[in-house]
Amino acid sequence: MLTCTLFAGDTLLQAVADDQDRISRTRHRRNPAVRKVQIALLDRDPGCLPRFGADGDYGDETARAVARFKIEVLGVPPAEVIDDVGPLTVRTLDELQAAAERPPEPGVTPEEWLLTGAELGPFRSPAFTRDNVVDFFVDAEAYYNLLADRLDALLAGDRVLFAGWRFSPEQLLRPTVTGSPGVLDRLRKLRADGIVVRALLYGSHFSTLPVRRPRVPTLPSKDNFDFRTGLVDAGAQAILDARVGHFGSHHQKCAVVQGAAEGPCAFVGGIDVCLDRWDNGAHVDPPVRQREPDFLGTKISLPGWHDVQCAVFGPAVGQIWQSLVQRWNDPTPPSRIDAPPVPVPQSEAPGPPTRSGTQAVQVLRTLTCKGVYSFLPGGEFTVTAAYRKAIRRARHYIYIEDQYLWPSPLVEDLRDAAGRGVQLILVTARDFDAPGLKDAHEALRTEALQRIASAAPARVHCFHLEQAASSAQIYVHAKLLIADDQYAAAGSANLNFRSHTTDSELHLGVFDTDLADGTMGGAPHRVGVSVRDLRAQIWGEHLNEDPALHQDALAGLARMPTGGGKTGHLVSFAVPAQMPAVDWRETVRELLRSIQHMENWQLLAPVVLGPLALPVTLVPDMDLGVLADAIPNPESFLRDLLNPRTVC
Repeated sequence: MLTCTLFAGDTLLQAVADDQDRISRTRHRRNPAVRKVQIALLDRDPGCLPRFGADGDYGDETARAVARFKIEVLGVPPAEVIDDVGPLTVRTLDELQAAAERPPEPGVTPEEWLLTGAELGPFRSPAFTRDNVVDFFVDAEAYYNLLADRLDALLAGDRVLFAGWRFSPEQLLRPTVTGSPGVLDRLRKLRADGIVVRALLYGSHFSTLPVRRPRVPTLPSKDNFDFRTGLVDAGAQAILDARVGHFGSHHQKCAVVQGAAEGPCAFVGGIDVCLDRWDNGAHVDPPVRQREPDFLGTKISLPGWHDVQCAVFGPAVGQIWQSLVQRWNDPTPPSRIDAPPVPVPQSEAPGPPTRSGTQAVQVLRTLTCKGVYSFLPGGEFTVTAAYRKAIRRARHYIYIEDQYLWPSPLVEDLRDAAGRGVQLILVTARDFDAPGLKDAHEALRTEALQRIASAAPARVHCFHLEQAASSAQIYVHAKLLIADDQYAAAGSANLNFRSHTTDSELHLGVFDTDLADGTMGGAPHRVGVSVRDLRAQIWGEHLNEDPALHQDALAGLARMPTGGGKTGHLVSFAVPAQMPAVDWRETVRELLRSIQHMENWQLLAPVVLGPLALPVTLVPDMDLGVLADAIPNPESFLRDLLNPRTVC
């Protein structure tokens, strides 16, 4: 629905916006809708109708003004401009007019976006730190390069602390450099040179079982076990951390590098150092990418990978370090194969920052409430609180990149935001990355999107990514929210119940105090420079356009494809009107049969099935798939497995 006061309720303009009609010089030479379009054009450019103004007559002067708008704002090539006023013109004018009708923006401060001390609770003090530098890295190549640079600069006595969901020992940080070592060999050399190396690795049930560990693509089991073993054998300190709730995982992706020469820095985001992750903005799947192996004859490696990681310099590094050291120092045994490690003393905390910037940074976590860690038996859910505050604070747009977009605690907040006039731009993965679960993924995503769009479907814009020259998927793995060009949140937490109630997550909220005069839908608007630049960089990459074309977010939205169209890498899709049909029991059956192809599957089955796996001990060569028939509610079983919702 058209939202600005000028256009709302006009049946012709609404029909044009819905692509059911067009305003033409022959059929609508004099019409009230023409006058409204003229007023909107004049509000944007007072000199565009110098002779006749808004007289309701669609003559040559109005045709020239419409053409100028299409060329300058919509980016239509001059040779392709026609006289008619179509849906993109009307929708864009509506957005510009609606933005101009909003009251002036008040002064903007970090406290308006970041959680205050009272809102954050007792988890960290201060609630956020100022004077940080945050560099956003879009896609893994830039992140891996800087990580390699910082590791190469370390000297004897320096320290590095990693936390990750998965580490592939052979993954190269510089795959374009001949002879570059894998990350495990790189860290083993650091240890030999006197650097203190510590690693907190997710110890999944698969990786901590006392059996031979199969390499299961998309799971961190064998990779993390081999990575831990390789580090420990080199004299480094590494543990498999299995202190998670039922069906939970340690999903944090972080590194803290403390070098005497260059000072402390931290990396937080969605990128693990493992296979398939390395990519760059071209997304052409170069041969140097290290890909996942096939699984059960199925190619699961993805031809492109989009992600975001932050590099942080400043006082926030200390809070990031502390959040990891709390896990490391917890006396609860981390797994059945690792004893609690030697505690990290507080004297090793990062020293004074060597760089100062303009970003206020808030460290955010999800830790389950099921008493996994003794230092925080009630858990922490500041990622959810921060997202909720930002969504409710947004007045113009919310841009989200997310791997899942499944049911989560934030679905209703997003729905309410669209209902009050905020544009929601949602970029998600086209296909799920786990074989056999595509239908279940689509059902969960459709359920969330239908609810989000139920209040104002015209303000919910959905996209996925493909290679520019083909339909090959670029997998969206980023976990990013940007609002009103003033606030950004990036890290490891997805929009699902798993990330907000069950897994261990680490996220950052960023507000840039370097505010500049910008525009939002053509109206004056204060923008955080680094936040605006991040959004413009990403939109430029997705659309294969100059980021300079995307300084105004609402004007940039008008350049995005609609109706299933594709521009650059960006492909639009509609919120499905119907829920997809899913054979939940058959999906469970295929999942169980895939487990049966793993080594020692008889020991793995109880991890997934619990008591229902008892027949496996009685009939060792049974078809595991038949146990799907014993599950009373396969849909509930799969939902709990894929998107567990821990209730406190």
